[in-house]
Amino acid sequence: MTYPKLEALRKAISFGRKNQIEKAISALANWLDAEGVGLLHIESGRCEIVASTCELPKTLPCSMVESNKGLGEDLMVINGGGMKLWVINVPTESPSPSYFFAVYMPEGKHPNEIELQIAVDLLASWLGSLNKEQRLEQLARAFRVATLGELASGIAHEINNPLQVIMGNAELILDTAKVDERTREKLEDIILSAEQIRKITRAMTHFADARRNDDEKELLDFGKVVQEAAQLAGYSLVREGVKVKIEISPTPQIWGRRGDIEEIVVQLVRNAGEAIAESGKGSQVTVRVLSEGKNVRLEVEDDGPGVPLELRERIFDPFVTTKATRGGTGLGLAIVQNLVTAHGGGIWLEDSPTGGAKFIVELPT
Repeated sequence: MTYPKLEALRKAISFGRKNQIEKAISALANWLDAEGVGLLHIESGRCEIVASTCELPKTLPCSMVESNKGLGEDLMVINGGGMKLWVINVPTESPSPSYFFAVYMPEGKHPNEIELQIAVDLLASWLGSLNKEQRLEQLARAFRVATLGELASGIAHEINNPLQVIMGNAELILDTAKVDERTREKLEDIILSAEQIRKITRAMTHFADARRNDDEKELLDFGKVVQEAAQLAGYSLVREGVKVKIEISPTPQIWGRRGDIEEIVVQLVRNAGEAIAESGKGSQVTVRVLSEGKNVRLEVEDDGPGVPLELRERIFDPFVTTKATRGGTGLGLAIVQNLVTAHGGGIWLEDSPTGGAKFIVELPT
C-alpha cells in the first residue's frame, strides 16, 4: 500500500533539512493538493515572492491583504493577479510578521487547516526561526499527525471490506440456518466482535478527517453551544450516577464549526464521566466557559481518579486509552486535539484540586 501524500511530506522534510527551500516548497504543494504555493516576504510595504511553484505576480501590494474572519485572524486571503491566495503568517523572532506562506487552491477548494498549520511549522523551522528543541518538536508533531492520519484512513478502508463479508455471512447463517445453541452463541460473539472492529475503524476514519469541508465556519455563541452539548452528554451519564455541572460566563463570539465544537465538548465530558464510572471514584463533571484574554476558554474538570502519570505525556496520542475494558478505542482525545488545532486553538491537561483531571481548551475569537 502506497501513500503519495505521505511520500510528498517526507520529501518536503528531507529538502527542508538540507535548506533546499524551493524543492521543499514544491513538495509541500503536492502534499497540500494545491495548484501552487509560495513563500512571501514583507518589507518596506511590499510583498515579495521569495519562492513559488506557480506563476504569481512578482510583487503584491500589502494593501491587497484583507482579513478573512471566517478563518481566524492569522489566516488571510490575498486577491491579486486573478488569483485567490490563502495566506498564513510564518512565525519568526521578529516582533512584526515578515514571512508569509501562500497557497493557491483549485476553484471551489479550501486548504486543509491542519495541514496548512503543519506546513507553516515546518517552514518556520527551516527558516531558523525556532530554537533546536522547538524545531525537533514541530517536526515530530508534523510527521506524526500526517503519518497517522493517512495510515488510519487507508487501514480503515482495507479492514471494512472483509469485515462486511464476515458480518454479512454470520448474520445470514443466524437468520437462515438451523444451528444448535452453542453455534448460535459463537456466531453472536463473531457479530459482536465485528461490531467493535467497525466502531474502531469508524473512529480511525474520523481521526483522519478532523475537518469536514461541508460544514463551514460560522459566528457562534460559544457559551450556548457548549451548554447545549454538555447537557446532551450529561443525559447519558445519569445512569452511571455522574452529575454534570455547567458554569457559563459571558464570552465573545467565535468563528467555528458548530458540529466540531459540540463534539469537543461531548468527547471531553463523556471521557471524564466514564473515567469516574469505571473507577468508582468521584461523582461530578464540571464544565466551565470563560474569557481568557483574546481567547475563549473551555474547562472540563472532574473529581475522578485523574490521569495516570505514565499516560500524561501521551494522553493525546492516538490509540492511548484508560478505558480498554469498556471498549475504548483511544482515539477520542486525539480527535479532540485535531478539531481544536483546526480551529487555531490549543488543549492541555492539568490536575484538578479534587484529585481528578482538568482538560482546558482555548480558542481564538
